[in-house]
Amino acid sequence: MNKGSFTIGQLNSEDIQAVITSFPEITIPERKHSLNTSPVGIDRAILFDDNAYENRTIKFTVGFKPSASVGQHIAQFLAALDTGKYVDLRLYSDENYTYQVVRTGEAEVTRKGVNSTYREVAVTLSAAPYKYVYPAPTSTIGTTQTTLTNPTLSPAKPYIKITGSGAINMTINGTVYKFTGVSGSIELDSAMQNVWRVDSGVMVNENAKMAIGPFPVLKPGANTVKLSAGTATIEMRWRTL
Repeated sequence: MNKGSFTIGQLNSEDIQAVITSFPEITIPERKHSLNTSPVGIDRAILFDDNAYENRTIKFTVGFKPSASVGQHIAQFLAALDTGKYVDLRLYSDENYTYQVVRTGEAEVTRKGVNSTYREVAVTLSAAPYKYVYPAPTSTIGTTQTTLTNPTLSPAKPYIKITGSGAINMTINGTVYKFTGVSGSIELDSAMQNVWRVDSGVMVNENAKMAIGPFPVLKPGANTVKLSAGTATIEMRWRTL
């Protein structure tokens, strides 16, 4: 990426004649835990760890090239952020990763001169704690065992689409995930913990077709994956703090 450039979802900074003018400030997320200091007779608080992290904060300022369309460009920038859900953000300063962000604070619009059409917009974003390797790697597996190597120190929660019919077992690192009555395809998202099928463009709930239990996770390092039948496309979603 060029210095100062960024993307928000499908919006490219070049499309709105914008550039980041301040180096992005990105915090390291706080670990979720609590301390119980009430027990008597111990020399330290009891720690309860949630094995998760709070959202992180991202701050930066965007400068918009002087033009008659500067107002429209600012509106496009804010609309790309204000979708009511997390959106993907890539920054020139960390171009090998994608952040999932939502705007939570006010946007401050300033200009350098009274008669200038140049504008700067400062934004504060809340970002999901993990950032994801870009471009997102995918792999297709079948009935032959395949090894997927997680290059990060964090477990990944993949998206998986299985193509096939009937009863299909997927084995990951020796753990068998069982699916019954598959009708052509079935999809699952370990982050959202949901199972579905798309029928003529309509999403159909298929949670009942997956045996009850934890959703697949790809640990750091080598992961072995295979199917009893059919094929599967896996978006690994390698991630790190």
